[in-house]
Amino acid sequence: MVTLLAISMLAIAAPAIVPVETEPPIDATNEPLPRRFWLVTSVLVGIALVNFSDALLLLRLVQLGYSTTQMVLGYVLFNTVYTLASYPAGVLTDRWPRPVVYGVGLLAFAVGYIGLGTAHHGPMVFVCIGIYGLFPAFTDGVGKAWISTIVPRRHMGRAQGTYQALSSGAILVAGVWAGVTWRAGAGKGTVPLVVAGVVGLVGAIGLLVIGAVRPSASH
Repeated sequence: MVTLLAISMLAIAAPAIVPVETEPPIDATNEPLPRRFWLVTSVLVGIALVNFSDALLLLRLVQLGYSTTQMVLGYVLFNTVYTLASYPAGVLTDRWPRPVVYGVGLLAFAVGYIGLGTAHHGPMVFVCIGIYGLFPAFTDGVGKAWISTIVPRRHMGRAQGTYQALSSGAILVAGVWAGVTWRAGAGKGTVPLVVAGVVGLVGAIGLLVIGAVRPSASH
């Protein structure tokens, strides 16, 4: 009897459990992506329009008279620089404004492309390839990280998918126009390399200025 009374008193004293009404999940697919996402994406996709396949850079080496072994060594040099610089670039991404980090990578792109487009032989060709290896190290992960910080969490998947699709399409277009103009001017890829390098240089200067002027708005 005492046990039953104790249980009854505990039941009365216990707070009533009120069911919590949960709001229906928001269908993010019907919401437009933020304007800032489209601004950043348009810049990054515009840059991708001059970033053609690395296979064309190797073709440039072959047409300049380098042997297959030298071509392979050049590609190994590119990948070595890319690998060694990726971690420091990732650390800088967390400390510097992302336009600055991306701008540094784009500056390496410009130097590498213009250098390869104007150099004809000698060690300078391999120096340019090494410098170009800094480009993917400073840009591959930065672009995705940049996108992830300017969209709400509920838009993350759609934003990343849109960015990747547009970037891939732009790189495809870059390969087409570079291939069409490969023999223009002095031939051997001089025109597309120099044009892409100049566009990359303009983009690098723009991003570096934006990162320096508005650092807080670029993370």
